[in-house]
Amino acid sequence: MPELALQPGSWVFVTGVNGLIGSHIADQLLARGYNVRGAVRDVEKCNWLKEYFDDKYSQQDAAKFELVAVPDMAVEGCYDDVVKGTHGFIHVASPLHGPDARVLVPLTVQGALNAAKAAAKTPTVTRFVFTSSSIAATIPKPNVKFSIDASSFNDAAVEKAFNYPADEPQELKGMYNYAALKTAAERAMWKFVNEEKPGFVFNSVLPNANYGKVLIPTQQGTPSTIAWAHAAFTGELWDLHRSRIPPQYFIDTVDTALLHVSALIHASVSNERLFGFAEPFHWDKILGIFRRIYPERTFPADDPADDRRDLMTVPNKRAEEVLGWVKGGGEGWTGLEVSLREMSEAWV
Repeated sequence: MPELALQPGSWVFVTGVNGLIGSHIADQLLARGYNVRGAVRDVEKCNWLKEYFDDKYSQQDAAKFELVAVPDMAVEGCYDDVVKGTHGFIHVASPLHGPDARVLVPLTVQGALNAAKAAAKTPTVTRFVFTSSSIAATIPKPNVKFSIDASSFNDAAVEKAFNYPADEPQELKGMYNYAALKTAAERAMWKFVNEEKPGFVFNSVLPNANYGKVLIPTQQGTPSTIAWAHAAFTGELWDLHRSRIPPQYFIDTVDTALLHVSALIHASVSNERLFGFAEPFHWDKILGIFRRIYPERTFPADDPADDRRDLMTVPNKRAEEVLGWVKGGGEGWTGLEVSLREMSEAWV
């Protein structure tokens, strides 16, 4: 196994810890004996998460979990005090929606840089992982053969978000805004690291659509991209989802968390972008899997006219290798059917 840069018992700071991916990251760190300090806007409103982890890891000498409040990540210095005494930093928190890229993008960039600056001021922090997104590298282009690599950034989406064409569907503007904020934030983080040369090793993780288990579905519901598959499962707003969301790659929610963990704790992962692309999906494929798992249920019909497929070539081999280090037996990506089964168990 590769050398550990952070030993169990170290404290790891995780922003957005109550979210879909942040909660899984905390869970996987705690399971490996790392202590987690999670940042949320309101500690009292998120006490359900502490109760969950306190119960799950209640055994003697178990890793510790605590919550701290960061009401506004765009406020300069917001992380400076709460990160003290930690050894690793995973920045997951990010705005997801907003009508105006001119507001949304600077807010996200400022929040990310606040995290990086706080970590740089904290001598004990030696590792930093940033949650980016596949959309920071590219937007899906169905039926087009193309490739991306470690240098790919979605600058075209940034331009379109700030100057959205009047003749294009307005319902797609939100996707471009999200692409712009993720692209701009990750670029800003790499610029900070390259210019300021902080005392921590930096890595970013770029997951595509997340399907799989929601850690606490009674509290978290169907967050983020989970809602896409939920629409296929229930038929609610299905036509809207199918028309707006093109086929693309997916990654299991736990695999995304484990990529973050591996990038954080392993010394040989250094200044890398890890592409969390497990396998491509299209909507009839997902519907077919649901029918196999639940033959007694009725699902939306296939659409033979929808021949869209993701033909992109992605640099995901390194991410699969890094993932294998923290999975039992060095296993690679979790398959789509396993992820859909584990996700949908909460819906029946």
